[in-house]
Amino acid sequence: MADVQPNLSKMISAQLRNKANEFLNSRKNANNLADIIQMFEAETENYTPLLLAIEVIFTELLKRGDLIQQIVPLKPADHSPEAEYRRWLNECYETALTRVLECIKRGRTNSRLQALVTACKLLQAEGKHPLEHTSGYFFPSVRLKNIFNVLLDSEIPMTAPITRFQEFTEYRDMQQFGLKVLCTIAYRKSPTHIYMQNYLELLDKLLALEIPTENKPKAKDREDEKEDKLLCASERKGSFQLGVANCKRYANRCWGFACQWPLCGEPRTHRRALLLLVERLMPLLARPHLATDMLCDSLDAGGPISMLALQGVLELVRHHNIEYPDIYDRLYAMFEPEMFATRYKRRLLHLADIFLSSTHLPESLVAAFAKRISRLALVASLEDADALLQLVSNLLLRHPALKRMICCEDTPAIMSNDPYVMEETSACRSRALGSSLWELRALRRHWAAPVSAAAGRALLQPSVAPLAPSDSQLFDAELKKRFKTIEINFIRPEGMSLTNGERLMQYWEIVA
Repeated sequence: MADVQPNLSKMISAQLRNKANEFLNSRKNANNLADIIQMFEAETENYTPLLLAIEVIFTELLKRGDLIQQIVPLKPADHSPEAEYRRWLNECYETALTRVLECIKRGRTNSRLQALVTACKLLQAEGKHPLEHTSGYFFPSVRLKNIFNVLLDSEIPMTAPITRFQEFTEYRDMQQFGLKVLCTIAYRKSPTHIYMQNYLELLDKLLALEIPTENKPKAKDREDEKEDKLLCASERKGSFQLGVANCKRYANRCWGFACQWPLCGEPRTHRRALLLLVERLMPLLARPHLATDMLCDSLDAGGPISMLALQGVLELVRHHNIEYPDIYDRLYAMFEPEMFATRYKRRLLHLADIFLSSTHLPESLVAAFAKRISRLALVASLEDADALLQLVSNLLLRHPALKRMICCEDTPAIMSNDPYVMEETSACRSRALGSSLWELRALRRHWAAPVSAAAGRALLQPSVAPLAPSDSQLFDAELKKRFKTIEINFIRPEGMSLTNGERLMQYWEIVA
């Protein structure tokens, strides 16, 4: 029974393909188009064959110019058979687009993704071959607005279609007109959490392609042409002009609408908003200091939300002269064993390395961080312990006075009389200067060689270096290497035959 369904789908796809080819080859088969559109009402889950047929038909019709209607002002409507046929084709085109947009919200996941791709491909075809004669560049913003209205549906999450939509946001014209359309339809007084998530994800995908800082001249080399590729580019029309100032203004307006919503009411929406703010929007905001309240409130929330807000606060402190007096105590409180269970632990270590890079920090403050990080390295995994020890090594090198904390002995008496208070939330009151880094001495006897070596480097030869890459990064790097030796046998040969049981063994034998 499992093989019957794929065969049935292939049969239906072949029949629809034949119907589409017959319609495109002869007007006598015009009813084929009506039949294909009518089949959307009978199907309930798998719309992929119908979507592919619609895409093939109307892409070809747009290329031919069969959908263009000659409209002359103050002239009576033309009722000739050719004009009536073109009007009928346009009605079918609008109906088909409506059906395609409906399929984005229903059916199987692969059919929903195909519906989105079909809608974008038809948008691209209409941009290259408009329904009306135009002399310059044309982008069908109305079609994009209809797509966005579906993607921002407030009833169901649209994570999968929006993720697939990112392959179209790599085009400059889609990015610029997408931001323009989004800021015109985004305003809602009381949106649901699902709507806010869909909106933030869509805005994140539109900003995935970095907006340049200023307008650039027309690209001449291949690399620039690849960066500024266009979705609706055509040789017969004028060139597209990227408006950097307009893109930034649209992005600011989109974020301004989002700021009026209760983004902090639900943790997932809160994290998505912070990721969008710190990774995409901070360089584009005209007034970044207006995000101070949101970032400071998020910094007090704790957990992964505080780790994300820390990056935004660092940006405000370094580049916008915002003062946060308790920032180091907040950073110190984040180093808890619970940090190892979050996906943003690498981000926290990187930001801590930046915060503690100044050599003018109080010695007691840096000593508290070195002591707390060393204590956490005792219970961390191999990957996390290596990164923590590298951070301690950086602190010891930047602050030579901390070398007096290096313990030459690790006897039980020294460990039991440690004055350091791990439960203290304030770095300066943790009494770290009266303690020693006996944890590094203990980690030198770790069973894992990388951790033992990292602890030895921190004690004997500290050196400033970037934090160690994660296991996933190392695995990806190994996959990219070219292997020179390729094994072609899985059975070790013992004679002149290739594998066991060969008849060649009956006639040949290796004699010493």
